[in-house]
Amino acid sequence: MALSRNAVQYIRPDVCLVGGISGARKIAALAEARHVGVVPHNPLSPVSTAACLQIAATAPNFALQEYPIGEDVAPKTNMVTGMAQHDGNGYLVMSDEPGIGLELKPDAVEMCPEKPREVITRLHADGSVIDQ
Repeated sequence: MALSRNAVQYIRPDVCLVGGISGARKIAALAEARHVGVVPHNPLSPVSTAACLQIAATAPNFALQEYPIGEDVAPKTNMVTGMAQHDGNGYLVMSDEPGIGLELKPDAVEMCPEKPREVITRLHADGSVIDQ
């Protein structure tokens, strides 16, 4: 593991692949013990962004938040209310609503129909996900 070898300065856990917010926080805690920063990987949606921001708000070693292009325009804005907002100075302002701050819009399914795709991952001998 790169952390045990002191071979990394930052780690990029993907909240959607590592067991959610709890899994990402555990990884952040392991990194914190090694003085390694956390940059949550966020390629998906406003839901992923909201989950990543929970890591940002709770991990003392949080360094930077990846923010996908197009997060603040349709069709993503047609999915939920309570999305994180830009403050104009390079920061995201989190919702103060319960949970991760989002609420599914009533017509979200019609506005954003499902587009199934196969997700192919390769597993390491210990069961962890390896980049393709």
